[in-house]
Amino acid sequence: MLALAALAAAPAVQAQYSPGPQFLPAPRGYLSLGAGASSYSVSCGGSAQCDRVGNAVRAAAGIFVTPFAAFELAAADFGDSRIGTPYGDAEFNVRMAGFGLALTLDYGARFNGLLRFGVAQVQATWQAPWAWPAESRSTSAEGYYGVTLGYMLAPNLAAELSFDGTRYETGDRVERVDALTLGLSLRF
Repeated sequence: MLALAALAAAPAVQAQYSPGPQFLPAPRGYLSLGAGASSYSVSCGGSAQCDRVGNAVRAAAGIFVTPFAAFELAAADFGDSRIGTPYGDAEFNVRMAGFGLALTLDYGARFNGLLRFGVAQVQATWQAPWAWPAESRSTSAEGYYGVTLGYMLAPNLAAELSFDGTRYETGDRVERVDALTLGLSLRF
């Protein structure tokens, strides 16, 4: 009977002296890089050809100030959009660089995410060889937003799908551009 009681108590005694489950420390920062496609909300009225889709590149670096929030520096090149006219093609290009806040959206052992928003300097360039001037630039401070869904490939490496967007100005008009990118994130 005494032997049976000792066997029953063995797991409790072992649990008292074992180090318990080993958890990885929460990341303190991240570097993220992605590439994909962008979509411009430019009006194509009266144009012979209109290409609102471009190639996009996105980069971000963040430092966690709490386990659930990070300060982030973000940059994106949303690629070119072309509008065909009888006189030739006009091209738009939008780039942004800014800072903001990223909130974690962790939902499982391998799945994670970030909800991002902030303020960016947005530069829109319009090029039309047949117009005067042939190139026009507009710079404005705009809000940016984004959401990232990630899957941990290794303890410090994640594959990410990100959706980002901002507004841009061209003359007296304000338009929107969004990007969907696939990339990698290194967490440290």
